[in-house]
Amino acid sequence: MKVVTTPMCEKIVEIAGIKDFKVSKNIDEEEGDLAILMSEKKTKMNSLVIKLNTFNQIKNSIFEVYKYNTSINKPNLDDEVNKIFIDNNMYNWIDKNQKKELKELNSNIKVMVYTIFLKEIVEDMGFEILNLNIFDLDIKKHKEIILEDLIAIEESDDLDVDYLIFPDYFEIKISYLTPKIQNKIVLIPTHNNISKNPIERAITRYSILERLIN
Repeated sequence: MKVVTTPMCEKIVEIAGIKDFKVSKNIDEEEGDLAILMSEKKTKMNSLVIKLNTFNQIKNSIFEVYKYNTSINKPNLDDEVNKIFIDNNMYNWIDKNQKKELKELNSNIKVMVYTIFLKEIVEDMGFEILNLNIFDLDIKKHKEIILEDLIAIEESDDLDVDYLIFPDYFEIKISYLTPKIQNKIVLIPTHNNISKNPIERAITRYSILERLIN
């Protein structure tokens, strides 16, 4: 079976034990039997779609890829994957008991988020998301909503939100905002500003958000 994957998924395929695969940004320009890619990508090739925003999604995706290819035999894969998270001091986000305690501690942190990947991460960390209703709307309207939210926070003395969490590609002009708003904004790196390795990518993002926990 010829496997083709994207740079963002390469590490997952490698950990899962597939040795013969091709990495390409343009899947449909390649010949293959199976494309392994993230959910926001599309291809005409038979594909296995995986999610890589949270640590649990990463772990589950490794096993999805592993189980999909019956020729692979890695009986100690669970130990190998757990060791990766332990070595990077992130095992607490996949261990059920530790994660439950962390989420309970974080539940008093109130945030607003504006993309699906951020929503999934902050939910995983246990933060309270105040603007979940926007995810029922057309994503094209989210940037309009941001301006409305910024104005509302600026004009209100009792709007109880601790942080506004944005992807860096939203290009929020922080210098134009008052200190009251600036102190609440958290920018999360994306695209060329962060590693293509999904584990390193998640570690960076979780580490930024962990700094908000006091």
